[in-house]
Amino acid sequence: MDAKLEYCGNYIKIRDFHHYIDDEKTGNPYNCSFDIMVKSGVFTGIADGCEYDYKELQKFIVALEDLISFKRKDVTFCEIGYGNAIEFKCDRTGHIEVSGEIQGDAGSHILKFEFMTDQTVFPQFINELKSL
Repeated sequence: MDAKLEYCGNYIKIRDFHHYIDDEKTGNPYNCSFDIMVKSGVFTGIADGCEYDYKELQKFIVALEDLISFKRKDVTFCEIGYGNAIEFKCDRTGHIEVSGEIQGDAGSHILKFEFMTDQTVFPQFINELKSL
């Protein structure tokens, strides 16, 4: 399963998402695995082997909903395996800056990125995250 946020050719994509319910039930916070793909301008990168806690994903989704409803100014997604991070910052007009840093090959490659979006592309992304 995938979730993609795309605007003007730039994107972040959560792909190959797997939720390990048995690990979640035993309290293991490393109960989800996925890759993060980013395209920002002419640069692209993939952070593979990312891990996250499914309960934290649910909180992240709610935080994104608050962001596009102007109840929050920023939200950060930071996976727990390697610390790959994506930050979302919203201004008063609904423009959202997406920025962050992902790494591939266990840190031997690093992509720092930043691109602008607006809140209109977020409902589809949020629905895709909910379906993961």
